[in-house]
Amino acid sequence: MKNKKIIENLFRSTVSVVQNEIKVSGDNGKESPPCFCVSVPKKHFSRAVDRNKIRRRIKAALRNIKIKANGNYLVVYKSLDIMPYKEVEKTLGDIFNHS
Repeated sequence: MKNKKIIENLFRSTVSVVQNEIKVSGDNGKESPPCFCVSVPKKHFSRAVDRNKIRRRIKAALRNIKIKANGNYLVVYKSLDIMPYKEVEKTLGDIFNHS
């Protein structure tokens, strides 16, 4: 997702779920395949290698889980440590299957 207005609205959105240090905000858009924006704060991970590693893990987990929701979503990684892929996948699966 590259639309700055949509991303700003997602950051301001009050509809969010936080589980296991991963925050997911969404809107009620009608996009049939859901669109995702992944954010890893530079404040917690100063090395770009670490931020990219986390982004890749989140994107791979989002591809592997079956998401039945529509709309735009913002995934913010709030943990101070790098989670293993299985934990990221389980957390995102729990968030999207229960929402």
